[in-house]
Amino acid sequence: MDYTLIFILACIFIPLERLYPLNPDQPILRRDWKNDLFYMLFNGFVVRAGFTAVAGVAMLAYGSVAGPNPFPVLAALPLWFQVICVVIVADIGYYIAHRICHTVPFLWQFHSVHHSIEDMDWLATHRVHPVDQVFSTLVSLLPVYFLGFSAQALVIAHLLYHVHALLLHSNIKVNFGPLKWILASPEYHHWHHANEKDAYDRNFAAQLSIIDRVAGTMFLPQDRKPVAYGLETPIPRLYHQHMIHPFNVLAKRLAQRISERTPAMFARVEDNLGKLAMLLIFGYLAVEKIFAIQFIFQHSDQIPQAGLILVSQVVSALFVLLVVYFTMVRLPPKDSADGMMPRVIALLGTYIMMALVFLPPEPIGAELRIVATAIILIGTALSIACLMQLGKSFSIMASSRELRTEGAYAIVRHPLYAAELLMIVGILLSHGSVLAFGLGALWVTLQIRRAHYEEGILRATFPEYAEYARRVPMLVPGLNLRWLEAPVEQKRVSGSEPV
Repeated sequence: MDYTLIFILACIFIPLERLYPLNPDQPILRRDWKNDLFYMLFNGFVVRAGFTAVAGVAMLAYGSVAGPNPFPVLAALPLWFQVICVVIVADIGYYIAHRICHTVPFLWQFHSVHHSIEDMDWLATHRVHPVDQVFSTLVSLLPVYFLGFSAQALVIAHLLYHVHALLLHSNIKVNFGPLKWILASPEYHHWHHANEKDAYDRNFAAQLSIIDRVAGTMFLPQDRKPVAYGLETPIPRLYHQHMIHPFNVLAKRLAQRISERTPAMFARVEDNLGKLAMLLIFGYLAVEKIFAIQFIFQHSDQIPQAGLILVSQVVSALFVLLVVYFTMVRLPPKDSADGMMPRVIALLGTYIMMALVFLPPEPIGAELRIVATAIILIGTALSIACLMQLGKSFSIMASSRELRTEGAYAIVRHPLYAAELLMIVGILLSHGSVLAFGLGALWVTLQIRRAHYEEGILRATFPEYAEYARRVPMLVPGLNLRWLEAPVEQKRVSGSEPV
């Protein structure tokens, strides 16, 4: 910690807060000033240690995948332009992290330490729980590191951020004029800390208030200023209490939930674990797709039919990203199939085709490869269209969320499976091996069984589903195949949720 810098900052901000106060009645030695001084002197060591450990692992992992400096063109830009880019990218990342901290109860417990500030001044800037600061800093700074901006640009932008943060929390009345709609001001950030309901969950950006303006989360009334700061439910006041308070709250909540031991609790755990697995696996696939697209761009002159392959990869990446998105925002299920078998079938049906990476492909002709790529492209595009219609009802498990009967769902009851079948046919043709076709046949069998399980739970949840099923075929447009239409009856499990 540079104590000379602390002295300089104190010599700057304390006189300014006395000469141009936003709240004139607030004393210099306001309540909790000693606690915030301790934060400033010692909390930085804890934050830097945590950030170094977590960021170091992330940087090593990224470097092993992307290699050194994957975007050299950015580091070659003029320094002033790099700084502007870093500020914009980092503040978008900070906005996302900050908003998540206000939305996710687990993270809010740590972020609430910062919102316990009841007197705003430059010293209060430092009252941040290490877990909160490490998370926000990672989401903010790792993207600019991954993009390969120069170290000088990162250092300058980071210094600007810290100076700006001190100004935002300070008790200084500054007139930004029209710039307040672009740059964050003390007035803007004080409303973020205001203990007033109309100001809750507003003004998330750290430097660029225009981000909130675009996102619709800005709150900056012109005819008044905040009356009070802090939380509706106060938290303990001292540093060591701040450090353990979030863990105490979370431990009590966890103990309460465990003591209840209701089926709904275990179902939520199952649902969240399944969601996490989906996000990790398909998130990894999305990253792989992005690097594949980058590779095609760089070596397009050496790849036959590079244009067609590139379009196919872009569409495939969009499909994977949509799977990630709809997994994150999906609705809670009304009901789900009982037993282990529906879950096993769903997991195998979702992931079994990934086993193709372990099967050696057979060489195929250029014409067949073009046909296979075109089929993959068409199947993926149709899958995207079906996934968009399914929306927040998307799940890999046999569950009932919302009944979809329009669009593609007016042609067949499971159009996403039908579209994915077309995509899989293209993949099998491009692979060419007998083992791959055998794996594809197993996948089709699993998907039919999976659709049967879904039929059972949808019929149990939605009374109108029986009439819908009489009108619309299951998988093949225009054909009601008796062997395909026989649903597997599932016992209804009230309150259960899918993986």
